[in-house]
Amino acid sequence: MSESALPGTEKSVCFTGHRPSRLMRVDADYFRLTLQNTIEEAIDTGYDTFYCGMAMGVDIVAGELTAALRQFYPWVRLVAVVPFPGQTDGWPAYWAERHRWLLNKADERVTLLPAYRRGVYQLRNRYMVDHAGRVIAVYNGSARGGTAQTIRYAQKLGREITILRPQDFCRKGR
Repeated sequence: MSESALPGTEKSVCFTGHRPSRLMRVDADYFRLTLQNTIEEAIDTGYDTFYCGMAMGVDIVAGELTAALRQFYPWVRLVAVVPFPGQTDGWPAYWAERHRWLLNKADERVTLLPAYRRGVYQLRNRYMVDHAGRVIAVYNGSARGGTAQTIRYAQKLGREITILRPQDFCRKGR
């Protein structure tokens, strides 16, 4: 862990990953099981606080898995990092409902800005990396996008990074 780490980050994890459109070919059950096993491994090695950026796709799935695992690990904390109120405006109802459910399960909510402004998602990602000693990423290797930027920032800060590649979870024959 780098010297720039905030106190408490040594026991904290944040999630980053792609939106649903980049996960269309993923075998959802196999993906969820692998992500759950990765979260449990982090818990088993002493991590107890998980930061979720509350975006559609990987963020919400990882947050839901963390919330569900608390029945076995009641000391685990879930922190919902909301970039701004109204994050779900314009979202499909399915994802907006999952977002609401997850917000209600979070131990803590952090809202970064009072309204949308350019760069708010990058601010959210940096906030989470600044508060985490480890990053669990679902990342396809693309050089562009928020997940790539978040991983580069985490590398710059010397964070431990676990990468799950969506292509490893693709259904055969599609």
